[in-house]
Amino acid sequence: MKKPRSGKKKNAMGAIIGVIVLVAVSAGVIYYYNQHGTSGNPTGKWVTSGPFSITNSTFRLGDNVFMVVTGLKPTDVGKMIIQDPKGGIFSQVPFNGTEKSDFNYFFKPNTERIEKLCTPQDLVGNWTIEFQGTSYNPISFRVINEWVPGSQAEIKAINPC
Repeated sequence: MKKPRSGKKKNAMGAIIGVIVLVAVSAGVIYYYNQHGTSGNPTGKWVTSGPFSITNSTFRLGDNVFMVVTGLKPTDVGKMIIQDPKGGIFSQVPFNGTEKSDFNYFFKPNTERIEKLCTPQDLVGNWTIEFQGTSYNPISFRVINEWVPGSQAEIKAINPC
């Protein structure tokens, strides 16, 4: 009696699930941009530094900032440091080109007690993404004092801050 080849079936199933997830994420990004356009940037040009790119140089309150990373070299190891307009660290994202040469990342500037970003107006201004551990130039973008329709309910003032 033959034994079933469960190892090959598991590998095939994992590959199929991976493809489905990749297609779903890609479809979500395409859907988002078909619905929202290129917020604040009439040219729709990406802002790029080495393998790192964001979709625009200007965002509204409530916008997601989408980053696409393609072609990291094995020597590209470090972390993205996202700095808010007050100079604080909003987020840190590690990257390692040996482990993963391509990935997507997104975040939404929002109010956070620990960052002293207490009101939506604290989010307005110049933001910077630095690539610590590399020689790539920082990427700067601006959040303007305009709202994505309906997002006022998502980003609220924190009292007390």
